[in-house]
Amino acid sequence: MRVFRSRSQVATRWFLAAYTMIWMAATAVQAQDQVEIRFPQGATGTTINGTIVGDEYIDYVIDARAGQTMFATLYVTGTNGNGSAFFNVVPAGQNFPALYNGSTDDDRSAEVTFTENGRWAIRVYLMGNDADTGKTVGYSIDVLIPASNAGAGSGGSDTVRVTNLSAGDLLNVRSGPGTSNPVVGKLGSGDQVRRLRCQNHGGSQWCEIEMMTDMRERGWVNARYLGGGSSSASSSSSSAGQAGGTSAERVRFAPGTSGAELTGSLMPGESRRYVLGASNGQDLYVRVAAGGPGMSFQIFNPDGSFLLDQTMADREYRGQLWQSGDHVIEVINRGNGAQSYNVIFGIE
Repeated sequence: MRVFRSRSQVATRWFLAAYTMIWMAATAVQAQDQVEIRFPQGATGTTINGTIVGDEYIDYVIDARAGQTMFATLYVTGTNGNGSAFFNVVPAGQNFPALYNGSTDDDRSAEVTFTENGRWAIRVYLMGNDADTGKTVGYSIDVLIPASNAGAGSGGSDTVRVTNLSAGDLLNVRSGPGTSNPVVGKLGSGDQVRRLRCQNHGGSQWCEIEMMTDMRERGWVNARYLGGGSSSASSSSSSAGQAGGTSAERVRFAPGTSGAELTGSLMPGESRRYVLGASNGQDLYVRVAAGGPGMSFQIFNPDGSFLLDQTMADREYRGQLWQSGDHVIEVINRGNGAQSYNVIFGIE
């Protein structure tokens, strides 16, 4: 784990990475950059986007309770080197003990259970030639802490609804993560399930779920079809969410322009998908101006993975794309009443 800054300490980082399991006294350190992790209102996760250069590190800090489980997966989104970015999970302001050491894990995906209440850090860093020669690596990190998993006897889960299906479609539940696994069940829009754990597979996030039937069957679904945790408020409007459904519209720019502004309205539980063709390396801008509370949006890559996890409409998105093809910007009404909105798209 690389957290030291002097020349003599930098020279020892490979030795330390090889022997991270050796006990030593916890040492306070000051991160070169420290960023607070904040989940959008009503969400149990978020996506972090960032860039790191050479021999630096960045701490993403979150408050957690003992017994909570966090799932985190790092994806390299671009680099002028080898893309050797990793992360550790450590107490904020310290370099030990590491609940997870990414330099020893090939898939850069962590599932950690916090051992005590307090502030914890996802520490991102580079290794090898990228660190030594000052290369730049862009990355995103999907972070999920299921809302109801602290000390839960079932092993930790949160209740969510099936969403983002086209009208009349059913969601395949598979025996394992990925479409190559057999189908073991089907779910409809608005069906409630318990989300148990998630992991990356083939560039997409997949979650193991428990179906809320007498048999409590389990299976795996793509995480893009899960959203809207249950509560007393959401349960009272679940019928509206099931009836709302999802519509789709292709975004077309006027000749000679690089952007568009569209208007729309959604009933509670409804969503609308805007399909926008774009290329790897282009910059995307999205802004949703909502007429009231409860509006959110999320962005999918052409392969179905998240470019941006669900976030509230008061945040705009700017970022560079790393895939070519149809990107999907989905606007969702999580409020209790009808909502009007404007959505602005830009591509450069």
